[in-house]
Parts: sequence; structure tokens; C-alpha cells
Amino acid sequence: MSDQAFNEALEQLVGSPASRFVLHRDPMLFLDRLTAIGPESVECEWQVREDFALVVPGHGVPAYAGIEYMAQCVAVHSGARAHARGQEPPLGLLLGTRNFECSVPYFEVGGEFRAVCQELIRDSQGMGSFACRIEKQGTTIAKANLAVFETPEDSDE
Repeated sequence: MSDQAFNEALEQLVGSPASRFVLHRDPMLFLDRLTAIGPESVECEWQVREDFALVVPGHGVPAYAGIEYMAQCVAVHSGARAHARGQEPPLGLLLGTRNFECSVPYFEVGGEFRAVCQELIRDSQGMGSFACRIEKQGTTIAKANLAVFETPEDSDE
């Protein structure tokens, strides 16, 4: 597949439910939809619902869950790339997190958020690193670098 055809295939996936590209399911599916994607970047959105498994009543979802929001956004990226090639979502692992910072103690119920992840490096063996952030109304409220592993792609990229 040419780079142009691959990029066009990715672009057609924008607006799709996140569940289309990951192995996660309720109650552990954190994201709602894919909102932007490129060969090395991805954005996903979600709204915190009152019935979400991690909600602390009266507060929302604890800030530490921001790491999982980011990790699932990276997983959506991998799954969408596989989907564009006619493959199933790869298995992946979060290996580590560096420099996690969050300026809010909770992601409040009813709040709408966006995770933005930019690939820093990916090797042919499945190791990768992403710079990620979470935004609310265009303001960054959390950020981290994630180290990930996924089953290697079968591609001629």
C-alpha cells in the first residue's frame, strides 16, 4: 500500500468509535471516539459518565487514570493502523510511563476530554515511545511519555 493510500485509509476512520480499534471492552474501555489520526499521531475524545467503573462519587475519575486514557489512545492508533491494512488490532503492552503530570485531581463527571499522542519512535520489533497529553477545552491538564510494546506490524512501510 502506498503512503498516500495508507494516509487516506486512516483519514476515513476519523469519527469511528474507539472500540473499533482496540481489544478493550466495557467496563475497561475508557475512550469514546477517534477524532484525528495520521501515520504518527492520534487524538481521541471521551466524556466521563457517572456510571463509569472508576468514578469516585462526588469527585470523578482519579487523575492517575490519565495514564490509561493515554495508553488506550496509543492502542487506538495501533489498531487503526492495522485496520487500514485489513488486519486485526495488535496486542500491546504499556511498558512504562515517564514524567506524568496532571494539574487536576479528578476528571470530573460530565467533563469532555481529548487525548493527543505523538509517536516519538517505533522500531520493527514493536517497541515504541509516545509523547501524550490530555486536554480539556484546549488546555493541557495532563502529560506523560509512554513506552509501549505491540506485536510487530506486517507491512512494507
